[in-house]
Amino acid sequence: MDAFALVAGGAAAFAVASVAAVFHLVHGRRALLRKAAALEDTVEVLTDRVFELAESEERHRGLIDAQGDLIVRRDRQGTITFANRAFGDLVGVSAAELVGLDRGPVVIDRSEERREADGSCSADEMIATPTGHRWIAWRHHPIRDGEGRCEEMQSVGRDITDRKAAEAALALSTARAESANEAKSRFLATVSHEIRTPLNGILGMADLLLDTRLSPDQKTYADAVKGSGEALLTLIDEILDFSKIEAGRLDLDLAPFDLLPIIEGAAELLGPRAQAKGLDVATSIAPDVPARLTGDATRLRQVLLNLAGNAVKFTETGGVTIAATRDEDHLILTVADTGPGIATADVERIFGEFEQGETTFSRRHSGTGLGLAISRRIVALMGGTLTVATALGEGATFTVRLPMTIAATAGTPDERLADLAVLIVSPSPIERAALVRRLTARGADATACDGLLDIPPGLFDTAILDYRLGEESVAAVLAVLSERVQRTVLLVRPAERSAVSAWRQKGIGGWLVSPVREASLLMQMRGEGPGPAERAAEGEGSADQPLVSAGPALTVLIAEDNDINALLCRKLVEKLGHRPVWVKDGRAAATTALDPAASIDLVLMDMQMPECDGLSAAKMIRAGEGDGRRLPIIALTANAFAEDRAAAIAAGMDSFLTKPLDRDRLAEAIDLYGKVTKPGPARATRRKAKVRR
Repeated sequence: MDAFALVAGGAAAFAVASVAAVFHLVHGRRALLRKAAALEDTVEVLTDRVFELAESEERHRGLIDAQGDLIVRRDRQGTITFANRAFGDLVGVSAAELVGLDRGPVVIDRSEERREADGSCSADEMIATPTGHRWIAWRHHPIRDGEGRCEEMQSVGRDITDRKAAEAALALSTARAESANEAKSRFLATVSHEIRTPLNGILGMADLLLDTRLSPDQKTYADAVKGSGEALLTLIDEILDFSKIEAGRLDLDLAPFDLLPIIEGAAELLGPRAQAKGLDVATSIAPDVPARLTGDATRLRQVLLNLAGNAVKFTETGGVTIAATRDEDHLILTVADTGPGIATADVERIFGEFEQGETTFSRRHSGTGLGLAISRRIVALMGGTLTVATALGEGATFTVRLPMTIAATAGTPDERLADLAVLIVSPSPIERAALVRRLTARGADATACDGLLDIPPGLFDTAILDYRLGEESVAAVLAVLSERVQRTVLLVRPAERSAVSAWRQKGIGGWLVSPVREASLLMQMRGEGPGPAERAAEGEGSADQPLVSAGPALTVLIAEDNDINALLCRKLVEKLGHRPVWVKDGRAAATTALDPAASIDLVLMDMQMPECDGLSAAKMIRAGEGDGRRLPIIALTANAFAEDRAAAIAAGMDSFLTKPLDRDRLAEAIDLYGKVTKPGPARATRRKAKVRR
């Protein structure tokens, strides 16, 4: 019983233990199943995530590869950690195989490395690729960690082979264009020289012919020859200037200059042409405009002559006024005419190259259409603007606005005419207005009227009577003013000079020539004797009377290979009262100039001569001169380029005259450099320094 009980108890205990074990196993299995289910969920989530990452990476790589740029990353040791397909194609190895390698393209040529503001650097490389040589523009960016240390270097490259080819083609085209421009400039310089050489003879001989006694018909024909030659010379100058502007070779020669002579000179030069059409030309300068400025006087004169010349050309009645005013630190030059005006649609067009105000085949006025285009470009080169205010039937006013630089050596103070009462009687509204402005600016009390019936009451210190009133009207005005005016001045045009002498006997105390010079106007207001222009108006000197130089008679050596130009130069020198000696080449010029027996005082040297040119001859003369002697040498050339002037000065010449030869400038040059023909060393040094300035 006890054994049975023991066995039964053991069995029961075993059964209980078994049940407990089974229960524990069942419970454990359920826990494991739950964990397995959770792990399966996690695995599924991670699988989805991996898939998403792989898809994102593929999409990202696709985007990178689609850009076409080369992208590669390297670690500190230069090992590739990433490369896109384009870089693999460049190297010839797949992008996946490149990772972990130290591979790169074969570089044939490389530009200098450039540092960028963001810390990156860039350079251009010519790469050898399976498809040929390619130019790649690289940009290298450092990839830094959280502490700012460079962990990797990312390089991005772009194929610029086409751009390099375009740049090379552009450089080649530019070089060809520059070569063509240089060839064109040389061609124009050569052609202009060849044209100017015979033109110099034509104009010079026409001048000499006009200095002789001619019948009216002969004078008309000679004037026509000279006018045609001057028109041709203007055409040549315009084409040369336009060529230099197009080639970018038009440079400014900045130096101090007086503004008044430029404005008055332009008016005087255009005066005969204007007066032949019955037009008036007047000038006016505001009192606050500085007398002396710094700039390119030659180019400024050219602009004024272009504008005023056009005004005279297109104006049929009335006249042209050239005025200068000041707007703070700007110089304002205006050329106003009473011509037909310009249509609004044509205002900008006329500033174009080869454009004319008249566009039909029936146009009345000749010209190349370059004057305004050249003027606007010159003004722009000076830092200014050229504009026009106009309307059809109301004339035109061209305005040049330039930055104003006052010269360090200012001009003389303006002379004042305070408390001077002046009456101007003239039928010309342009002449009246200009004289009133000029006199009022100097403090005078100026009154103007157009004829006898409009003379205001009162007393006057001076009365200016315009001869265009007519002889009877001038006489009547003189009679009316005989007790009311202390001094009368007759205003005449150059063609009316012969009338001055007779009117001096009728009570005229002085005379002025239109266009009126400021110095002459002041002199007459002071009641002084006549100046050069007024003596010319009085009729002093005849056409056959030779021009006489202001200095002593000199022996002038003329080196000129062209027979006609040499004849012209000899005749002009003779008319100036000097003795010419002629040679045909530079070697003979140097020999003669250095020969003490020849006693040469001054040399006129042509720049282009056979065997030995003028530059070489000038150097030979300077090399052969002894101490204390410097023979003045004046260059003569048909080339008007600045480099020709510089070459002449560098060769030792003292001055520079362009052909066609102008007798007045020749006389001035001979007078200037012929005053002392054998200066001492100090004097020679001062003269040389003056020329170089």
